Amino acid sequence: MNINFHAFGRLALGCVRSAVAGMVLSAGAASAADAMIITSATKQFVVRGLPQRSLLAASANSETVYLDPALLAVTCETVKRALQRELGWGERWSGAVYINIHPIRFDNEPIRINTSRADGRWRYHVEMPDEVHRRELITTLIEVLLAEFADRSGAQESVELPPWLTEGLAAHLLQGPLAGAAFQARTLNEIRDQPALRAARTTRHADVDKLLRETAQQYGALTFDQLNWIEFDEKDQRAAAGYRHSAHLFVRELLRLRGGPDCICATLAFLPDHLNWQTAFLRGFEPHFRRLLDVEKWWSLSVAQIKTHDNSLTWSQPEAWKKMDEILYTPMQVRLRGEGVPHVTPVALQTVIKDWQFEEQVALLRTKIVQLQTAHLRWPAPLASLADSYRVTMDKYLQARSGAWFDARGRAAASRAVAELDALDLQRLNLAGQGVATRASGPAPLTPP
Repeated sequence: MNINFHAFGRLALGCVRSAVAGMVLSAGAASAADAMIITSATKQFVVRGLPQRSLLAASANSETVYLDPALLAVTCETVKRALQRELGWGERWSGAVYINIHPIRFDNEPIRINTSRADGRWRYHVEMPDEVHRRELITTLIEVLLAEFADRSGAQESVELPPWLTEGLAAHLLQGPLAGAAFQARTLNEIRDQPALRAARTTRHADVDKLLRETAQQYGALTFDQLNWIEFDEKDQRAAAGYRHSAHLFVRELLRLRGGPDCICATLAFLPDHLNWQTAFLRGFEPHFRRLLDVEKWWSLSVAQIKTHDNSLTWSQPEAWKKMDEILYTPMQVRLRGEGVPHVTPVALQTVIKDWQFEEQVALLRTKIVQLQTAHLRWPAPLASLADSYRVTMDKYLQARSGAWFDARGRAAASRAVAELDALDLQRLNLAGQGVATRASGPAPLTPP
């Protein structure tokens, strides 16, 4: 029996397109050779290109993605949602993204991004071949989305992003929420001369921490200065892979800082106000770093700890103080009277309990409880009981407040919790003052006498 694979491919892809919700398909009764214009569900992405007729072409490289306008529009929204969840963005957007897919002209043809401004809005024009590497596709979409977020308050020129941010976030998301996302319908796998359909590779590493640690132990990691300046030849695949690994590790450690996602968002928001991204970075990460030298020291220490990581080890006292501060304090943007730009300030648990709505408190306090409980085996002896006391106080407050049917009882539970937390803070300050532990360098909410 003779099978027309191209006709079968178009039929299969038509079924996929019919299931895509929220799309505006202008193909209609046009022939397959006519370009399609697809608008994504949120209308931020407009994709133009020919329907992909080679989805069933056998490919030796499972990382190659054959782009189709309808499927690419879905992919754009998938990447956008993953980035929103990771950094805490809302649904609002300002700049539209126009993607034009053209037939590939030569091997390893690069994707090009151009920006323009009209009617007070930025527009992003992306030219890409219809055959691209999976990682390159995701990196490009993340770069455009980060630039769009940062450009919302800019009027003159599009921002300059930190070189490691796009690469690091792309690697982070591809090992996390985007690991199971399929960016094309199916590819053909020749098994015993019989055609068989299989999904594009979406495998994620079982233990990302272990993978990063083993790579750092074997190959090391780039310094902060090397991350800031890409000086290797793009054709040097080993150097490029080393840079991506270091950027992944660096971004992951930034996200793990207290309020790390918020600090990254603040950095992006500050970019239009500064000629270089380093100044915006220091403003965004103000609770953690005052100088670039502080970043270098922190990064060197982080790499050393990653290489020798062992969950059975107890934290050193300076590290334990730092970890406790990261858990107990929440960074918030505070706008002082007379100042137009908000500052990121660490806020104590007492402020959260007194000033936040209870529904907003619950998720945050439960996260703090889990963090303290997870770190239980790693606290040094002087701080272990103190950490447990913080955890018990928060847990007791949530139980009492959840069961309070009257406002008076709720206020009483909040007052008791604030008083107990004040006493624990005083105990912690006394421990620091007695030299039981030495605080890590850098900004800190509490300073021993």
